[in-house]
Amino acid sequence: MGELMYKKILFCTDLYPASDYAFACALDMAEQAGAELIVVHVLESRHRYSGQLITDDGEVWGSRAVFDRLKQKLKEYYLMRVDEKKHGSVGFVVRGGIPWLEILRVARKEKVDLIVLGPYTVHGSVLEHVPQEPHLGSNAQEVSLRSRCPVSIVASPKQVMALEELER
Repeated sequence: MGELMYKKILFCTDLYPASDYAFACALDMAEQAGAELIVVHVLESRHRYSGQLITDDGEVWGSRAVFDRLKQKLKEYYLMRVDEKKHGSVGFVVRGGIPWLEILRVARKEKVDLIVLGPYTVHGSVLEHVPQEPHLGSNAQEVSLRSRCPVSIVASPKQVMALEELER
């Protein structure tokens, strides 16, 4: 049959339920291709090299403790959606910094063949945060413009339906 199309797929999560659909797509593609799936989350901080991160609620944490705890939460949340036999083919990476930049760094370091992410972060209700016109969030834009590999931007059906409702 020849060489597999994808050997490594990078899934980028913002830890909001809206990214679950993109995860399902990334997982499906990885399973079909027999590829390794890498789940990455970036704690947004302009202070990447300070050794500390400031969370959304303004709390300052030492980076190692935050990264370890978050990586464990990622494993708990995403591995329950993966067949136990395939847990070994799913990796987890947590970084601090500017999300799109760190995503691209991980993609280059890991030599991924495909990046999968949602079009923008949705906090809470989809209808409350849908823009007036279809667009990509800044991280999706930067990743898609600067990536050295293909990028799949996956919108959930709820996001698409909300945009269609606004167009009516």
